[in-house]
Amino acid sequence: FRSGRPGGDPFDGNSDIFSQIFGDAFSGARGPGMGDRRQQATAADLNVTLDITIEEAATAEKVTAMFPDGRKVAVKLPAYVEDGQTIRLKGQGEQGPGQPGDALVKIHLRRHPRYRIEGRDLHADLPVTLADAALGAKVPVETPTGRLAVNIPAWSSSDKVLRLKGRGLPEKAGGHGDLYAHVRIMLPEGGDSALEALLRSQKG
Repeated sequence: FRSGRPGGDPFDGNSDIFSQIFGDAFSGARGPGMGDRRQQATAADLNVTLDITIEEAATAEKVTAMFPDGRKVAVKLPAYVEDGQTIRLKGQGEQGPGQPGDALVKIHLRRHPRYRIEGRDLHADLPVTLADAALGAKVPVETPTGRLAVNIPAWSSSDKVLRLKGRGLPEKAGGHGDLYAHVRIMLPEGGDSALEALLRSQKG
């Protein structure tokens, strides 16, 4: 048994042993700034839903997302994006004393009034007049990346489908799906006396 020095701490010589055994419970109170040395926890991730249009998905545009905390964040869409996909934005989540969390942006592909989606292909109705369907014509077709002019063959019926190659949504492996335009013959509103007379003569 080793006695302590006069006026000193009788356990001072054993403090290192106690520190090794009990750790911070014994010696932590002595050292200043213990909390500063402790690693700060990462803040929570933030879940965000982002509605996008087919046009935005086709062109991989930047889209503004509204976060629950009021922030407006520009999200660069990847070349390939689909409904339900989640995009992770590093450091855009909850803020805290430590590292900020991430934002998990879930993509919702908005229903479109013109296009129907099948895989990466798009389908759309193409209204044409009876005269254009019978005689043939060049008519405009709206695509997600702009308007095109397509040829309607003469004597096209309402079951005619025109394939516009590469005008659909981007594929995961590169390239694009197709756009299928379904011919829909539209009769003139209010009637057409000349057309009616012609049809009556053909009917006999």
